[in-house]
Amino acid sequence: MQKRKTNPVYPLFSAFQYRPLRYFLFALLMTGCTAMKYVPENEVLYTGYEIKIKSKKRIKSKSRINELMDQNVSPKPNSSIFGMRPGLWFYYKAGPTTRKKGFRSFVKNKLGQVPIYMRDVDAEKTATLLKGHLVNNGFFQAEVKSEVKVNGKKGKVIYTAFLHRPYRLRNIDYPKNNTLFANIDSIKQNSYLKQRQRYNLERLQAEQTRIEQELENYGYFFFDDRHLLFEADSTVGDKKVDLLLTLENGVPKKAKRIYRLGEISVFPDYTISRDSLIRATDTLKVLGYNYIDRQKNYRPEIITKVINLKKGNIYRREDREFTLSHLMSLGSFKFVDIKFIESRQDSALLNANIYLTPYLKKSIRADLQATSKSNNFVGPGLTLKFTNRNFLRGSERSDITLTSGYEVQISRKTPQPLNALELGVESGLSVPRFISPFDIYYPTRKYLPSTDIKLGFRLQQRIGYFRLNSFNLAYGYTWRENTMKTHELYPIDISYMKLGHTSPKFDTLINKNPFLARSLENQFIMGARYTYTLNTQMNQERTEKFREQRFERSNFYFSAKVESAGNLVQLLRGGEFDNDLDNERLNIFGSAYAQFVRGEADFRYYWKLDKSNMIASRIIAGTGYAFGNSITMPYIRQFSTGGSNSVRAFPARSIGPGTYYVKNDNSNENKILFIDQRGDIKLEGSTEFRFDIVKMLKGAIFVDAGNIWLWRENNALAGTPEQPTVDPAPNPHGRFDRDTFLNELAVGTGFGTRFDFNFFVLRLDLAFPIRKPWLPDGQRWVFDEIAFGSSRWRAENLILNIAIGYPF
Repeated sequence: MQKRKTNPVYPLFSAFQYRPLRYFLFALLMTGCTAMKYVPENEVLYTGYEIKIKSKKRIKSKSRINELMDQNVSPKPNSSIFGMRPGLWFYYKAGPTTRKKGFRSFVKNKLGQVPIYMRDVDAEKTATLLKGHLVNNGFFQAEVKSEVKVNGKKGKVIYTAFLHRPYRLRNIDYPKNNTLFANIDSIKQNSYLKQRQRYNLERLQAEQTRIEQELENYGYFFFDDRHLLFEADSTVGDKKVDLLLTLENGVPKKAKRIYRLGEISVFPDYTISRDSLIRATDTLKVLGYNYIDRQKNYRPEIITKVINLKKGNIYRREDREFTLSHLMSLGSFKFVDIKFIESRQDSALLNANIYLTPYLKKSIRADLQATSKSNNFVGPGLTLKFTNRNFLRGSERSDITLTSGYEVQISRKTPQPLNALELGVESGLSVPRFISPFDIYYPTRKYLPSTDIKLGFRLQQRIGYFRLNSFNLAYGYTWRENTMKTHELYPIDISYMKLGHTSPKFDTLINKNPFLARSLENQFIMGARYTYTLNTQMNQERTEKFREQRFERSNFYFSAKVESAGNLVQLLRGGEFDNDLDNERLNIFGSAYAQFVRGEADFRYYWKLDKSNMIASRIIAGTGYAFGNSITMPYIRQFSTGGSNSVRAFPARSIGPGTYYVKNDNSNENKILFIDQRGDIKLEGSTEFRFDIVKMLKGAIFVDAGNIWLWRENNALAGTPEQPTVDPAPNPHGRFDRDTFLNELAVGTGFGTRFDFNFFVLRLDLAFPIRKPWLPDGQRWVFDEIAFGSSRWRAENLILNIAIGYPF
């Protein structure tokens, strides 16, 4: 019997990488098939329900009506995947247990699901509830009937809705000649109600709440939406409804009174235990506010300048919300509370007390964590962070962070482990306002800007290859335009990169590759950068508004970053150079400085099929161009692709440039296989179908594609095709060609599982390549090579990515 060969470098990983995953997937497939046999003899498992909609005439948006009914059916059946119910299997196999901890409890309560039987379902009651929801959505004459069907141990319910054409809004009238609605045009402007809309009770309730908030912005502090009533007249004919907004009888006088702000008092060191100790002698007058602070921990004007409530102004709900937001944004306070009290001297005045409960001024935090990075490195890390939340008595936040980590790249595509050690220290100061020699116009009243200063040092040691030391100094601003849009501008961003100890085998490699040597040489990076981020998932303005849909169908994320380095220095020095390796470079402080421009864009789109299924897509495009004093961009600014957060079917940073493949390099020196391919251009895309399996266990099927390229030809990349008899690939050196770059994309696919523990997500993605760009043109798609039954194919192609968090 022939003994199976394994890689001696990875005896443990070879056993771990594939077998347990195969067993787990096999068990997952088998569990659903065998779960039904555990259902007790006297029980019928509730396997689901079916919704049917019948109407004599055509009904628009049947899918939304079906969705509305689906959301209100209760209870829901046990989740299933491809007709199987793994959650039930886990629950039954765990057996009875009263313990809240332990493996059996974990399987039963986390992986398992409590079975839902037909005795738990009240079909008639559910049908009545569904009818009520349909009536509230304009189908006044709707009827819903239920039918129970049982087949052996399985049962389901069929709900049939009989619908007529829904009622729609015709006229919407608001009170006239009423002091409360003196600004009726402004109130109606943002109304949720429009003519020809389908009648919807929830929309009417949302409109009442919106009007209450509008009236509060006009000073009606005590007005409540309960004082508003909508009278609906459905007798006007042709399935139309007229709405009349009225006030209930007996509205309190103070609900119809406009209030102004009186005395405003600030308590910046408030605790319940100290409440009774506040004395009038502790009060200072600061910018018209009563400032009561016995501890004197804060400069008073820092706090009072961000308060939107002003003495003598009409009370506005918006000013209160902005004040809460600003005070919390200072970062010094754990709780912020504002209480309004009617003045004893004037019944039309409100006195405001602002209570601020501070965080501990100084704190130390230690984190021991498992790290997972886009470069496919995983390992333990330790972070120590010291925070001073009121560094200069102006709510400045000062941080000193020490980081350390040891990482190892686990991939069978490399003959030996790639280990890395990282140590770093960073000191940061964040000030909640602009600090600038000139005035900066900032129109947003809701959010506070910040000025950030960072100074750091980082040591990165790729064990067996090199040590890289980097220093960084940055000064910049961060501000939010609204809930979705964020800006970062760092006009000063200075880094110094110094290559430390290198091994003889790495020296051999960089002597052969002058581009790599230039990217790693000691140099300054002196420039500026700007980042713009748009995230519609943060759109509170949209999610707060009433919508018929219970969830947003789609969201997207967009981030763009531009960076420029060395241009101002070059201008001041007056240097003009051609991009040539033999040219003498200008130095500052004894080291060369980099000169380049760089841009990168990241677009992500999330499309929810329903609450349990989603399609997530991402496209990343980036380019950088070195010129003037540089022939290539610095190592830490170049692009790479491949890895657990990139193209997962390929080892980290192993793809490209272009059609180059490091393993095909005939040079003995490159048999070192220092897989760290980098380039000037990057294009990458991913698409995932994400679905729930059971509770905390989720799955994904994904496809990734990407590559990198060079602007200039690198003669050190002499790629050789896998079939020497065939002519070399059209772009063996990895230079970008607009006619062929799409044909040089690496493509991979696979299946992943994600254990969602709420506070973090553990991700396992098993991937394999389906397109290899280094193969001759016409042979790059490798579907015919896929052979899961072949141990050799699995060893050469399957990659298990272990990561923390979602890839995007």
